Amino acid sequence: MTTLSIIPNSYAIDSDVFPTLSLAERDRRWRLVRDFTSQQGLDGLVVFGWGRNANDSYFTNEESHAIVLMTGAEDPMMFLGDVPINRYDGAGARYERWVENWKHGNPIGSLAEEIRSRGLAGANLGVVGLSSRAVGQWAGVVPFSTWNRVLAELPQVTWVDVADAFETLTLVKSAEEQEMVRKAASLGEAASAAYVAATRIGALESEVTAAAVNAIIGGGGWMRAPFILERAGKHRFGWGQPEWFGMGGKPHTLERGDSIASELFAYYGGFESQQQIDVVIGEPDRLLRELEEVCLESYQAGMAALRPGIRFSELAEIMDEPLKRSGTWNTGPMVQTVAPVIFNSATRINPGVDPALAHLPALPSGVGLDGDFEITEGVAFAFEPNALRDGRRVCIGGTVMLTDRGIEELNTIANRLVVVDA
Repeated sequence: MTTLSIIPNSYAIDSDVFPTLSLAERDRRWRLVRDFTSQQGLDGLVVFGWGRNANDSYFTNEESHAIVLMTGAEDPMMFLGDVPINRYDGAGARYERWVENWKHGNPIGSLAEEIRSRGLAGANLGVVGLSSRAVGQWAGVVPFSTWNRVLAELPQVTWVDVADAFETLTLVKSAEEQEMVRKAASLGEAASAAYVAATRIGALESEVTAAAVNAIIGGGGWMRAPFILERAGKHRFGWGQPEWFGMGGKPHTLERGDSIASELFAYYGGFESQQQIDVVIGEPDRLLRELEEVCLESYQAGMAALRPGIRFSELAEIMDEPLKRSGTWNTGPMVQTVAPVIFNSATRINPGVDPALAHLPALPSGVGLDGDFEITEGVAFAFEPNALRDGRRVCIGGTVMLTDRGIEELNTIANRLVVVDA
């Protein structure tokens, strides 16, 4: 097995460089989609750009959540509910637009009218949006009533759901796209540093969370749902958004011996990176160090195994093995793809090993490996090994990208348990 070089992120935390995508990248994507459509035996493609992954942006390079139609050699057309007036003022004029063809008003009516005018009322058309591999969007992003209207307007069209193949296509990043991922991860690194700096005895957990969010947005990035996951305290095995997000109440005040952890979702120009920052106040006890060792072993095993040609299922199995051997369990995947998040290793592996769960009415349901593909250069991952036992949890890791230069380790701060003075 060939071991690849590990390369650090080329963007410094305080980098003042803000990359963008060029018209050459636009043309590359459009050619790729036209080839994809032809290979699928389709006359065109309709993409609903709703939901977390905003698939319309692959064609438009902006997050307008439009419906996009692409047929033959014609440029894509966007269908919007309203006039995109943000294009036409001075602020909007700073940005280069990829798609000039748009219609506003009734998006479904306009889409059907355009398909008929192109002589495609009886065509085979691919559709993206009825289903998805994206987390939380398995049932797609198109409402039932909306899709019924499409079918009523275009009863002779044969619709082919190609979401899985299309989303997999977008996983492989060009050189320009890789620059965007590097920038996103650098914002996540800045957020990790801010998170650590804000963690202290007496701080509210919300203050620590806010520091990370501020670093991402202040650095020129953005966030998408679920925005940030966070949990704090001495006893925690749950994972998700903290209760005060939705229920109110005072956020927890950090104390000696607490740990606070978050899954950060740092976006730049629509490209996602992830960081699993985990901070403990005061010297960690033996159990936390044991859990950290499981995570470190998983992370390092994944770095050693990652290469072109390996399948995602193989990488997942390698990263799962330290967890299975250790008598611990996990509440999130050990590894997943990012930008988009569509392939995930198994979650809640064997929770029955943990005596701290004995009081639960039922054990958490396990979720197996979600999908598989052959890994190539240009794919980015969230390495996020996590291990739990006896009411304690450790999760570490950041964004890792496989390129023609080797393995790029785009984050460092979150790659082990961070200790701050009590």
